[in-house]
Formats: sequence, structure tokens, C-alpha cells
Amino acid sequence: MTTDEEAGGGTDWDPTHEIVSTGDLADEVAADTRLVAVACEFGDRAFLTMATDDVSDRSPHTQRILDGRLDRVDDDADRDRADDAEPDRGDDGADPGFGGPTWRATLPEMGDALVRALTVANPETDGPLGAAHWRRWDVQRVEVRRGGRPIYRSVPHHSLFELDAAELPAFPDRVRERLADLPCAVVPTGPVATWPGGELNHRALRFEPGSGVSLEHVRRVAVDRDRRDLVVDWEPVGERVEREPSRVLRGLLRAFAWTVARLDGPEDPPRRLSFTDADDFRRAVEGIETVRERVGYDFAVVEV
Repeated sequence: MTTDEEAGGGTDWDPTHEIVSTGDLADEVAADTRLVAVACEFGDRAFLTMATDDVSDRSPHTQRILDGRLDRVDDDADRDRADDAEPDRGDDGADPGFGGPTWRATLPEMGDALVRALTVANPETDGPLGAAHWRRWDVQRVEVRRGGRPIYRSVPHHSLFELDAAELPAFPDRVRERLADLPCAVVPTGPVATWPGGELNHRALRFEPGSGVSLEHVRRVAVDRDRRDLVVDWEPVGERVEREPSRVLRGLLRAFAWTVARLDGPEDPPRRLSFTDADDFRRAVEGIETVRERVGYDFAVVEV
């Protein structure tokens, strides 16, 4: 769950599930498009917020659909009237849901058009993000509502894809069906395990100083039951650079790898986590195994 209120969409948004991807950016945006399609099956209104009015040079078919098939929400007054319910608002009274030009789709009749607008029709080969570039950065946010309340929200450039299934128990199962062939998992939001000074969620392992490590960078977790220790081995910055699929971006990251390593050094999380309480240790171990199984991380969990 995000802590960025603007990205998360205000204090009333309380998603029950999130999508965690172990793939690349193209996998994430493909998942987002499928998720919007599923959400449109359950919702009655959808909103697409773009970073710019014109993406015709990057995705001509998207611009044609925006101009001809979806309803433009032109000003603040229209945005407040965009749904029958009172709009979500942040603590400052602003409507955090619309940061740029916004289009509205009435569902189900406009659902197919919205999904086609979000689909990468002609994969691009130029640029460090390839086919995912415009879809990740020009699409600021997608929101699907039901009865005036959000049931799905995504912010692609933050890798945030969240749904509220509190009143729709079939929603997560339908999402799992649609994402079955992608390296993505539908998981409950919030922590999986907590202990004094630490927390494990589906994306990261947090440590006492407030630092932590993304689980996608963990190579191995060694479990020492006699000492109640967890020893975490994570990949160095250099290895992360070499895993970057884009040749252009990989070259840029190589040039800055030494600087990044120097800057990140003081913030590196400790390799060893020691537990004084047996229950805390058990919860941490079980949580790591649960997260690895749910999400599909490829790090090893070994007994030492």
C-alpha cells in the first residue's frame, strides 16, 4: 500500500489487494491494462488521467479514442460532477484524483474503448523503456468506480496497482485468472509480519533504522533457528545494473554505478536480523516463506 497520498488518492482509499510484479515494466503495463478490463466488468464509471493532452506522436490510436470515444472532463467543476458521489479529497481539500487532463468512460458501454486506449498497439523499439515508455509515463492514473466509490486505481509510474474488493469477493479471483500468464501476483495489502523494529510486506523487508531491502533484490535468506537469526544476502548495485533489460538504460546505470554504490553505502540494511522473542522469529520466518510463495520471488530460504 502506498504512503504517497497523492498517488494513493486521498484518505478514503483503502484497498484490500495490490499487484506485485516480478517482471519488467512491459509486464506491469500489460497487467494494468488487463486489470482495467476486469475492473470495468464490476464498475460503472472509469477515469483516465494523462500527463498531456496529446499523445498522437507516441500512440496515435490512443489519441483517436480519447478524442472520439471517451468524454473529456474539462474543468474543476466538471470533475466534481464527474460522479454522483462526493469526490475523494485529501487533507488540504484538493481533489487528488485528477492531476492532468482527464477522460471519463461510462461502463459498460465505453469499457472496450478505454481498454483499447490503454493497449500498446505498436511496440516501440527506441528509448530506454521500449514499449512500456508512453504507457508508463503518459498515463498518470486510471480509476474505476462502482456506485461512486473506487474499486481499482493504478499509478503506472509508481508501479501501484490496487483494488478494493471489500464488497466484491469475486474481483480478486477474476484478476488472478487474467494475470495467470504474467509474472504478477494478487496479494492482500498491508504487512505480512511485524516485530519490534521491523516489518515484512509483499515488496520489502524493513529494518529497525527505517531502512530496508526490496525483496526483488534478495538472493538468499538463511534461517538460524538456534540463534534466532535471519541472514539476508542481497544483490549488489552492480548486479542490479546488469539485470536491467534495456541496453541504453543499462549503459547509463553502469556509468553511475560507482556513485550510486557510494551514496547507498550508509543506507545498506544490515545482513543479520536477531530476534529475542521466539514468536517474533517464527512469524518472520513464516512471513518470508509466505511472501516468496505468494509473489513468486526466486530467492532461496535455507536452514543453517
